[in-house]
Amino acid sequence: MLWAVLTLVFLAGSALPAVALPSTAGSGQVGAAPFVQIYDPSVGEPGPWYLNDHTFVQDDQGTWHLFGITHAEPSNDKDETTFAHATAPSLNGPWTKRPPALYADPARGETHLWAPHVIRAGSTYYMFYAGGGSDPANAAISLATSTDLYTWTRYPGGPLFRDGYEARDPMVARVGDQWVMYYTATAGPGGGNHVVAYRTSTDLVHWSNRSVAFTDPESGRGGGRTESPFVVFAGGTWHLFLGPRGGYVGTDVFCSPDPFRFSADQLCGHVFSHAAEVINTGGRWWISHAGWGQRGVWLAGLDFGNGSRQYAVEAGSDPGERVVIVSGADGRQEAFAGGPDQVWGRYQTTCDGPWSDWYPFGGPRSATLSAARDLDGRLELFASGEGRVDRRAQSAPNVWQDWENFGTAAHDLTVAQNADGRLELFASGPEGVYHRWQTAPGGTWAGWEPFGGPADSVIATGRDASGRIEVIAAANGRVHRRRQDVPSGGWPAGFEEFGSVPGVTHLALNRRPDGALDLVAGGSAGLSRRAQSGPSGAWSAWNAFGGPSDARVHVGRNADGRMEVFATGRTGIAHRWENGSGWSAWESFGPGASATAFGTNADGRIEVVAGTSTGPLNGRYQLVPSGDWSPWAPVGGPPLA
Repeated sequence: MLWAVLTLVFLAGSALPAVALPSTAGSGQVGAAPFVQIYDPSVGEPGPWYLNDHTFVQDDQGTWHLFGITHAEPSNDKDETTFAHATAPSLNGPWTKRPPALYADPARGETHLWAPHVIRAGSTYYMFYAGGGSDPANAAISLATSTDLYTWTRYPGGPLFRDGYEARDPMVARVGDQWVMYYTATAGPGGGNHVVAYRTSTDLVHWSNRSVAFTDPESGRGGGRTESPFVVFAGGTWHLFLGPRGGYVGTDVFCSPDPFRFSADQLCGHVFSHAAEVINTGGRWWISHAGWGQRGVWLAGLDFGNGSRQYAVEAGSDPGERVVIVSGADGRQEAFAGGPDQVWGRYQTTCDGPWSDWYPFGGPRSATLSAARDLDGRLELFASGEGRVDRRAQSAPNVWQDWENFGTAAHDLTVAQNADGRLELFASGPEGVYHRWQTAPGGTWAGWEPFGGPADSVIATGRDASGRIEVIAAANGRVHRRRQDVPSGGWPAGFEEFGSVPGVTHLALNRRPDGALDLVAGGSAGLSRRAQSGPSGAWSAWNAFGGPSDARVHVGRNADGRMEVFATGRTGIAHRWENGSGWSAWESFGPGASATAFGTNADGRIEVVAGTSTGPLNGRYQLVPSGDWSPWAPVGGPPLA
C-alpha cells in the first residue's frame, strides 16, 4: 500500500536557511482550514479514477502543473504505471486534464511509477520518482527531466540510487548550499524500523550515501508510518510532514531546529490529509489532499501556528445553539436555525460572498443544533427537539439526505472530531452525559453509551495539541473534565473535578495559536476563564474574566491568531479580545439575543448571527480578517421562540 506526502516549493536560487544549532522547537500547533476539491481525474473517464501521490510546480508563464499517480478505482498500487498531468491558471483551478506525462518502462526494470516530485533548477525541471524493480530490497529512485513540463526524458545513467525496503516517496529541498532528498525506507534493505532517509547532492544527479533523519518505533516491510516525508522551513523552525498517521487520511507534523534530526517526541501538529503536498505561493501556505477513494485532489490553507495562514483555526466546539454556522467542503458557510415549526437553512452562494434566502429544512420544532464536517467535506447536522435527537447528513458535499431519528432528547449536545477524523457526539440528560461515535471516518455510527458526568449539564469539547479530545461538563456550579488516554483512543474511567463556577450557565473551548486550550464559562457572577500553560500543558486555576452574568459564551480566534471572547447576556452581547499587550476591556457588541452563532469565512473573517423570539435574525461580520465589524443588519430567518 502506497501512501505519500510529496511537495514542491524550492527553486534554484531560493535556498533555505543554513542548518541551525539544536534548540527547542518553537512552532505552534500546525493545522489546516477546510479542504476544497480542486481537481477530479474521473472527468472524461467511463468510471471513477483516483489521483494519489502528487506534486505541483509553476512554470515561467504562471501556469500551474499537477503530476501524480493515477489509476481507475478500485485502487491497485502494483498496477500504477502512469503519471497524470493537469494544468491550471491558478492553484485553485480550473484544472484541465492533459495527456499522461510518463509511463513505466519495463525495459528499464520499472514495475510501477510512484510518488513524482518536481522542482526547477535553472531552465530544467527535475522529476524524481520511485520506479520500483524486481527486488523490493533494492528499489530504484529515478530521474526524468524536461524543459517545458510536457515532454520528459529519463536520465540516461539509469536510477540515481537504489535502497530498500521499497524505498520511495522522494522529496527534494534546498538546504544551505546543497540539495537534500528525503525519502521513506527501512533500517535495513530487508526491513526493520521505518525511517526517513536522506541523501545530499550539489548537482541533483549524483547523491551521497544515505543518512537517517527520523526513525519510527514501528518496524516491518513496505508501507509504514514514515511514508510521505516532506520538510519545510517556516516560522523559524523545520517541519517534517509524515503519513499515514492516525488512519489513511492523516499526516503528523514534527518540529525541529535541525532539518536532519527529527524525533517522535517533537510532534507539533496533525492535518487530516493524505498524500499531502505543501506549497508556498504569493506569501501564503497551502496543503493538498488526495488518495484512494478520495475523489481527486483537495486544497486547504495551512497554519503553522504562528499566524502564517489567513484562516481561523476552530479546534473546539461550543454547546448546541438554536442557530449554528458551519463551513462546507467548498469553503462556503451554511447557517441553520431552529424555528418554531422546523429547522431553516441558508448558504453562501460563493465563498465569502452573499447568502441565499432561507429555506425550510425540516426536522424537529424549536431545536437545539450542533453541526460538523466529515473529512471528505460532507456536513452532518444534529437537532434536539420534540423529545428526540435527529440527524441529517450529506451523502456527498452539498447533497443532503433525509432526517433520521438519532436518539432521545438532550439537555445539551455538541459534536467533536477525533484525531483520526471520526466524529463523536456528546449529549447530556437526566442521567448524565452520553456519547456515540463514528466507527470509521465518515462512516456508520455506534449506539449511545453512558459517559458519566453530571445530569443535565452544559458541555463543551476541544482537542488538545496531542490530538486528544477533552470534554468539559458543568452543572450546579461544579465543572468536570474527562480526556482521552491517547488521540482517537479510549477514555479513563469517570470525570474528574475541575473546579467551580457559581451558577455556571455555559461553556466554550478553543485552541490558541500555540496549541494550548482556552476555556471560558458563563456564570451568575460573570465569566470565568482557565487555560493551559502551553500545548497539552497544565491548566491554570479559574480566574474571574468579567462580562455579563448568566451569559452564553463563545471563544473565537481571529485570522491573525488573537483570541476573542463573546458573551451573550439578557441585556446584550459583549466582547473582549487580545490586543497585543493582554486583553481589552469589555465592549458592547450588540443587543440581547436568544441565541448566537459564529462562523468563519474562507478568507478568515468572523461572521456572527443572533436571533430573538420576535425575529428576524440579525448579523454582522468583520470587514477584513481580524479587522473592524460591519453594522448589524437583518438577515431574515425564523424567530427563535
